[in-house]
Amino acid sequence: MMKQERMTWEEMKKHFPDEWLLIIDCKHDTSGQLISGIVVRHSKDDTKVFQPPALKESGAFKYTGESQFPGGWRTHAKHNYV
Repeated sequence: MMKQERMTWEEMKKHFPDEWLLIIDCKHDTSGQLISGIVVRHSKDDTKVFQPPALKESGAFKYTGESQFPGGWRTHAKHNYV
């Protein structure tokens, strides 16, 4: 797993359209929105991003495309995973 340079969330969305990202060294604003980080894994196939090897540091999984779920990701996650 090779580290890349820090990117803003807007740069990530442009560079990796409609892809799942594993991001480390995340910076967030006061409302918890991602501002920037380092993309260490990316793919259109979420299983390739979520699979091992595990990270030795905390990270975040984000999708750069539009939500395909009615009501958005939060509604989908709350309905299916809580």
